[in-house]
Amino acid sequence: MSDHISPPVIGESEWRTCDVSLVARASQLYAVYAWAIDNGDFHLLQSLLGPKIGISINGTEHEGLDAFLQVYQNNWAADWSAAKHYISNVIASEDAAGNIQSRAYFQAVFMRSNTTHMLVGRYDDTLVVIDGDLRIQQKRLFIEGSIDLPETSREISRFSPFARVK
Repeated sequence: MSDHISPPVIGESEWRTCDVSLVARASQLYAVYAWAIDNGDFHLLQSLLGPKIGISINGTEHEGLDAFLQVYQNNWAADWSAAKHYISNVIASEDAAGNIQSRAYFQAVFMRSNTTHMLVGRYDDTLVVIDGDLRIQQKRLFIEGSIDLPETSREISRFSPFARVK
């Protein structure tokens, strides 16, 4: 991870043309994306992608479907028992040429056997419409910070499972 991540540049036309309907659709896409990566559902994840998919993490590029999926498969091969992605502050806009830009903040929490690890950052994505549905064409992740938290233990109450810091 680089020591310096440049701040995002959002042009006035982007935030002035923010379309509430498009934001809602992008938010739904991100919710399903989070579900897919948190649960290792690579078939679902693949259904959310455009035909020329690429991903960059802090500027390191991975082009093509196989490279994209490998990023997430590597995460799943790591030592963690549960993951949760929280995505917020979604904005989305479409320019005159039909290009869709979507930005959001994310927090990812990974519970490992001996620690809990949290990442925070932002997405700066390009989306496309395919058969009326939004798909991710270019995923850009900027990890702006990370922290290791104390070990967690899983407890199950009568009503729902939850994790508690020891």
